[in-house]
Parts: sequence; C-alpha cells; structure tokens
Amino acid sequence: MNRIKRGEVILFPTDTVIGIGCLMDEECARRLRKITKRPKEKPFSILLADKEDIEKWVKEIPPHFHTLSKLLPGPLTLIFKGKDILIDGVLSEKRTVGIRIPDYEPIQDLIRNSKLPLIATSANISGKPPPLVIEDVELKVDGVVPGAPGSGHSSTILDISEKRLRLLRRGQISIIEIENLTNEEVLLAKGVSIHILYVCSANMCRSPMADIHIKSLIGDLEYVEVRSAGVRAISGAPTSIGARRILEENNIEAHHLSAPVAKPILDWADLIFVMEEWHRNHLIESFPKTSGKTLLLRNFKDDSESKEIEDPIGKGIDVYRETFFHIETANKRIEVYLRKKSG
Repeated sequence: MNRIKRGEVILFPTDTVIGIGCLMDEECARRLRKITKRPKEKPFSILLADKEDIEKWVKEIPPHFHTLSKLLPGPLTLIFKGKDILIDGVLSEKRTVGIRIPDYEPIQDLIRNSKLPLIATSANISGKPPPLVIEDVELKVDGVVPGAPGSGHSSTILDISEKRLRLLRRGQISIIEIENLTNEEVLLAKGVSIHILYVCSANMCRSPMADIHIKSLIGDLEYVEVRSAGVRAISGAPTSIGARRILEENNIEAHHLSAPVAKPILDWADLIFVMEEWHRNHLIESFPKTSGKTLLLRNFKDDSESKEIEDPIGKGIDVYRETFFHIETANKRIEVYLRKKSG
C-alpha cells in the first residue's frame, strides 16, 4: 500500500508501535475515535513525512524546535500551537497539536503520496497496551500496511508550545537526553513519573546505599521511582554489612536484595547513575541505547572532572564512610533537581 483513500482507516507499523489512522478528515477522526474508544478530551496526533511540513500546521516554530529537530524523524512527538485549519479531532482544548515524523520510510512515502497528514494513535483500545504484532490487533480497519513495528515502546511526548518544556509522556527518548540536547531542565506534566536507576558492580554496597538514601530524601515525591542493580550482581544477595552499618549510622533502614542489570530495567530507567567509568562503558557496549542517559553519579550537575566512587567492599568502615559521603553529596544535588520537576 503506497496510497490511502480519504475515509479509509488503516493499520501500519512504525519505528515504535503499531499505529492506526486515516487521512486528516473530521468524519474519519470521529470514526477512528469510535474504533479506539478514545475519549474526546484526548486528541489524535498527526504524522508527517518531513520536518519541513511542520510549519504548514503550526502557528509558530518555537526556538527549541531547531535543536530538537535533530531527533527527527524518530520516536518523539512534539506539541505545538496548532493552526485553526486543523480539525477538532487533533486540536486540544488549548489549541495545540501533537506532531510526529516516524522513522519508517513506507509510512513517510504513504503520507507524501497522499498529500495529507495521517491522524493516528496506537492500534489498541484507549487505555490498553498496544499489541506487539499486527496479527494481534482486534480493531476493524479497511487496510493494512505490512511490516513489523520497531521497538515496541511508545514515542516520547514533549510539549514545546510554552516557554518551559514539559514532558507529557515518557518514551524511548529519555528526559535527560532532551535536557542534555536543549541545555534546559524539563518539567513533568501531572501524572508523569521519572525513573532513577543506580548501578554498581554487585549491587551490594554503593548502588543500594544510593538507592536507599535518595528514597529517604524524596519519599514525598510520588512522581519519582528508584531502583538499583549491578553489572556483576546475582539475584537476592543482601546489602553488605559495611553498607548496612553506614546507613544505620545515618538513621536509614536498609532493606535490599541485589538484582542484576538487564534490558528491561535499563529500558525502564530515565536516568542511570553509575559509580565508575567502566560501569558506564560496560552498559553502553552491551546496551548501546543507554548511552545518552548514563552518567557517573558524582558528575551529575558537576562537570569539573571525571569523578568515580571506589568499591568499599572488603575495606575498613572509614572507606565506607567516605563512599557514603560522596553518594550523599551527589544525591542532595539530585534531590534539588527532582523537586523542581513538578513546577
């Protein structure tokens, strides 16, 4: 299929998940909403083939777009102030529109040939997880673009229509990657969480101390989730005696069992803090997509020089105290960063 007729609803693979959509038309938008049971207050996004087409549909191009456009085409949906020529099905109550350019040539070609944007969403009943393969889609449609979807993870949704950037949905591109690219801290929309992962070697000393300590600082922040793991960890080992002693000295209870690093937990994380440079190198070599969101813990908001935290295992309690001091210092910077996210 290289062209779509007006009114047709089709299934199609993308670089993220399986999509369902039709050419931009109010009647088709109503049909699409009925098929997916999507609430009226949730507008559809529009899919375009080329970055240059965006200005046809938005009132203005925000300054941050020129930097963020480096991520397009790709798994990023950007929210703009939409032009009034857009149909109600894609305009929000605030008159904004979500625009994405999928990194998938068959869909780009289909949009170019049809000379209209696709209005689209993931191919599932609203509120349910998207199916992994087209054969699992139970929605009634008029046609199917063959092929397999990419990552299986949804696109990141970022609102750039206001002065401050705001993350509306977590996705393949992490919040820290956006912040590093734009050099601006991104706010979280209500209901959006941020996931922090601490990584060390065995997940018995440094990363559990960091994990448990940050939770003691930000226990009131419901939008933050924290976990830890180790690149050489086994499952179910207790925190080391030295680490437990240091946490107790600081009136922090230690309840933790070790877990190994694995792809699901790395995909889950928005920010991955490692203790040594080799941890970072190991993760990036084994899981290249972690590159943009993995950094040394001591270097968060401190780029003066590369700073590692040595492994205290088997060493005296004073070494554990020094280790905890570095963790505590970094975590206090992280706390400040996290508390500004809901502004």
